[in-house]
Amino acid sequence: MSETEMRVLCILEEFQYENVPAMMNTIFPPTGDAGELASMLAALGSLVQRGLLSMCIDRDLEGYIKPLPVEGSLDVIQELGSHLIFDAKRGLWTDSRRQGPPFTSVFPRMLATREARDLRRSLMNERGDRWWRAVQP
Repeated sequence: MSETEMRVLCILEEFQYENVPAMMNTIFPPTGDAGELASMLAALGSLVQRGLLSMCIDRDLEGYIKPLPVEGSLDVIQELGSHLIFDAKRGLWTDSRRQGPPFTSVFPRMLATREARDLRRSLMNERGDRWWRAVQP
């Protein structure tokens, strides 16, 4: 499992679901380097294929986010590559579709699956909370 995949899972332990740019701004010291985007997209694809993560766009009638199936999740991840941009002025990754308020556009979120729970706990016990913050680039 890649370092980026482990970071994603551990942050999802804390938040349960999250949007991709917010995750990128948390697990990387955001610089806008193309490697950050490539690493994130590869990690998301791998986690989806392993059954540890689903992408979500819509909500159900009760307001809960609805996970997409594997193929739908992979399609969303592929599409993200053309929408994630680095805002150099603010020093943050953003999704070009997210404009507002009001925020009315579709905005993908990541959701860890039940299968990811034990793995996340194991990683947190082994490495500690946000272990990468101690690593200097």
